[in-house]
Amino acid sequence: MKKIQLIYNPYAGIREFSKLLDFCLDVFNSRGYELQLFRTTHREDFARLINRPDNSDFEAVLVAGGDGSINLAVNALLKSGRNIPLGIIPAGTSNDLARHLDISTDLMAAITSLSDMKTGLIDVGLVNDVFFVNVCSGGLLTNVAHDVDLRFKNIFGRMAYYIKGVQELPRFSSMRLRLITPESIIEDEFYLFLILNGSGAGGFNKVGGPASIIDGKLDFLGIRPMPLSRLLVVFSKILRGEHIKDRYVVYFQFSSLKIELLQGALHQNDTDVDGEKGPDYPLNISILPQSLRVIIPHQLIR
Repeated sequence: MKKIQLIYNPYAGIREFSKLLDFCLDVFNSRGYELQLFRTTHREDFARLINRPDNSDFEAVLVAGGDGSINLAVNALLKSGRNIPLGIIPAGTSNDLARHLDISTDLMAAITSLSDMKTGLIDVGLVNDVFFVNVCSGGLLTNVAHDVDLRFKNIFGRMAYYIKGVQELPRFSSMRLRLITPESIIEDEFYLFLILNGSGAGGFNKVGGPASIIDGKLDFLGIRPMPLSRLLVVFSKILRGEHIKDRYVVYFQFSSLKIELLQGALHQNDTDVDGEKGPDYPLNISILPQSLRVIIPHQLIR
């Protein structure tokens, strides 16, 4: 019987996945796969588990958790050079990558569709020495995912991020960035920026506009400083996916980009990579087209 490694975080999201372990085992067993379970709450465990001496025995790696857990698994896989597919059970809070891949947020439906073991290749971003599959960000809201209390997040879900973000607004100042691509150099003031691999981030499914996870490009989205009243207008446009051409929004696609921080408050200089603390500035960002094989419910359409 073929073996699959399943790594799960019992405290992810609303802690539902642990109740479905028997269901998960039965579904994959009926398809001829033996799941070997690994429970962890520590980020350091992902590299250790994925790089186990007996890793050649596994046909795939399944991860049940949020976007942060997925990021840790992606980095472990790509840095080890293991060429096996990654399956995502969306047990976290936002589950942005799973949504982009059209994996059901109903965990039983997701598990069942993943057991078909259909795969496809997706693009991966690289910022300094860290891989990302969803988003790299800086500025306003960057620290929110790190600062939200776990119990608060589990109770309120994605809304916990928005509440925390509103609390951060009154004490936040803009930052000045230099954006360098092979084609241009831009210097401007920003409240925040997002480097997107897919169309969604932080539960906002349309924030990336035309961004695609299989187009061989990354998408820069920057929000310039503006009056609070205008910020609410831009926010509503983001919800509808109509913000790309707003005069307070800077948007472009790229293959390589360097971001230098020219001016900004020291306590606001953190970056975020798929929900985990990111590297320090300057950021050297590039795209690795079709470099990660994932288990998907449907064929990816370019």
